[in-house]
Amino acid sequence: MHNYHRNVGPPRCAFKVDIQKAYDTVDWKFLRSVLIGFGFNVKMVEWIMVCVSTTTYSVCVNGNVHGFFKGNRGLRQGDPMSPYLFTLVMEVLTRILHETIRIDSSFRFHNKCERQQIVNLCFADDLFLFARGDVNSAKCIMSSLNKFTKMSGLAPNSRKSTVFFCNVPISAKNAILDVLPFVEGKLPVRYLGVPLICSKLSYKDCSSLVEILEKRITNWRNKLLSFAGRLQLISSVLSSMHVYWSSVFVLPSRVIKDLETRMRNFLWSQDASFHRV
Repeated sequence: MHNYHRNVGPPRCAFKVDIQKAYDTVDWKFLRSVLIGFGFNVKMVEWIMVCVSTTTYSVCVNGNVHGFFKGNRGLRQGDPMSPYLFTLVMEVLTRILHETIRIDSSFRFHNKCERQQIVNLCFADDLFLFARGDVNSAKCIMSSLNKFTKMSGLAPNSRKSTVFFCNVPISAKNAILDVLPFVEGKLPVRYLGVPLICSKLSYKDCSSLVEILEKRITNWRNKLLSFAGRLQLISSVLSSMHVYWSSVFVLPSRVIKDLETRMRNFLWSQDASFHRV
C-alpha cells in the first residue's frame, strides 16, 4: 500500500473485509469437509468435531446464570484450537480466489502482486484483498466471496468493510462500489494491531500505542505492586508492545521518549504508596 496517498502509477484498490461474527458463524459440516479435504486422519477429524460440536452455553442475566443450550455452528473464541481451524477455513477462500482468477482472464492483479500471485492476505479473521482498480477485477472478487459465503456461512459485513483506492477514476470507483458495497476508507487503517500507512510514520499515527500503554499503566496503578512486580510488568508486557511496533516501523524519537518516560514514571511512582512488610 506504498504511495496510496499519491495519484501515481496504475489504478489499484485494496479491500479490508470484516467478516460478520466470524468465529460464531462457521458451519460445522463445512469444517468437517475442510478437514477431510486437507488430508486429516478420519479419527483425528472425529476428535476435533467432538471438541467443536459438544459445547453448551448459558445466558447471564443480571448476574444470574440461566440454563444451558447446545450450539449448532461456530467456533469458541479463546479456545486454543479455534484459530488453527479458522485458518484452514479461510484457506478455502484463497483456493476459490485463485481458481476464479485462473478461469476468468478479466481479473488483473494489484500493482507488484502479479509475480507472487497475491490476491489476499489473511491472519485469522483479518482479511485484506488486492486487485487492479477496474470493475472486472472487483466482480471476480465479489463472486469468490459469494461462493465462499454459501459454502462456509461466513459473510462480509458491508458496513464495517472498507475499500481504499489509488489513482482510480471516479467513474470506475463508483462502479466498483456498486459491485462491492463497502465503505470507502482513508489510511491509516489498523491491521494486526498496527496502522497501515502510505507515508512516513508520525507521532499522531502512534497515538493508539501511547493510549494503550497508558491505559495499562492506569489500571495497574490501582493495585499495590512491589518494585519487582512493576519491573516485571514493564519487561514482559509494556516493552513487548513497544517491540512489536518497532519490528514493523521505525518509530519517531518523540514516541520512544514518551513511552520510556511513562514506563519510568510507573516504575518509580508507587514506592511511597505502599509499605514494605
